[in-house]
Amino acid sequence: MKWSIQELSFLARDPLFLQETLDLEEALQARCQEVLAASAVEVTGMVLYEEETVLVQLQIALTITLPSSRSLQPVEVAMQFPMKERYLPLGVTQTFGDDDQTIVLDLEGDTVDLDQAIVDNILTRIPLKRLTPDELKATQLLSGEDWNLMTEATFATNKAHQQTGDPRLAKLQELFKDQTSEN
Repeated sequence: MKWSIQELSFLARDPLFLQETLDLEEALQARCQEVLAASAVEVTGMVLYEEETVLVQLQIALTITLPSSRSLQPVEVAMQFPMKERYLPLGVTQTFGDDDQTIVLDLEGDTVDLDQAIVDNILTRIPLKRLTPDELKATQLLSGEDWNLMTEATFATNKAHQQTGDPRLAKLQELFKDQTSEN
């Protein structure tokens, strides 16, 4: 889905409603090595040319396969999100009453490439934590020789315990209370 500004000035004076299915798997994999697979991207919404700018409001839905953040096993992640962007051609410096969710972007040239914009939006919304169903059910975290995973709460508890120290050595601390420790 790619249009020139001139083309949109005729087509989208009234809202141009879209309902498309896009195959962006290759584009996603070319930009991000973590993407193992991607379903067809369902796009619904509208494009509107107003005041020499292009307003895009879309709803994006897809399923993307990524490696688990814990075991690297494939995990299917369903994604559905809104995309609100306003494109400003060179030389246009107007302010708009858009809501906080609308991103204002300067156009590099005279075309609006929604495929590329959709890929950008998908990649910025890839979750960092992705777990398989078995990993979600697991109550005990992974561990190995001289290492183990722990939750933030467990880490905070361990750190607090380390800071209190050994009570048998508390009297030694009084001897050095005038000096600061670098540890």
